[in-house]
Amino acid sequence: MLGSILNEQNSNDCIQYYEKCIALSRRFYLAYVGLGNYYLKSNQFDKSEFYYSKAIEINPKRSAKIYKNRAYLREKQNKNSDAKEDLRTYLKYSPKASDRGIIEQAIREL
Repeated sequence: MLGSILNEQNSNDCIQYYEKCIALSRRFYLAYVGLGNYYLKSNQFDKSEFYYSKAIEINPKRSAKIYKNRAYLREKQNKNSDAKEDLRTYLKYSPKASDRGIIEQAIREL
């Protein structure tokens, strides 16, 4: 919880709390997501991609939003085919997404 609060405040102190959670349990999904979010906001796309990918590895169906976030950073890294695949997976796990039309258009444009 403290890591999430610090992350919301854009404090890099959140990193140490997420890392402590991961040290206690390598399968603590939310700590990986939190680190992915922090690094995404910090435009550290390689690190963000790493942590989002770890969260997906732990539980690929838990949160469709992670795929959308990872698609965004992959597009920023010119990994368009990977971004497109993530957007397709996002729609697969979130078929009633309110942004479905925008995502489908993004897939066509990538």
